[in-house]
Amino acid sequence: MKDYVAGESTWRTAQDHPPPRGVKMLLLNPGGVCVVGVWHQWAVAWAPLPRLPEHVKRRLLQGSEPRSSTNTSNEWQLHAGDAA
Repeated sequence: MKDYVAGESTWRTAQDHPPPRGVKMLLLNPGGVCVVGVWHQWAVAWAPLPRLPEHVKRRLLQGSEPRSSTNTSNEWQLHAGDAA
């Protein structure tokens, strides 16, 4: 069993694919940790940010509105624990 999820995106090196300047992207640091930022020379590799589909944008906007009384604090704690 894998302990990660990988999609169709792959890391790109600056030598093979020069990164765009002055825009946000995923950066792989020398410790192998992915961070979001603009290109820096310390980065080992880069990848474009994933696209945000309209249906996900709508869910984000709904999240900024007050929730109904059916969502309890326990429910949110369970969802937060799912990410761990």
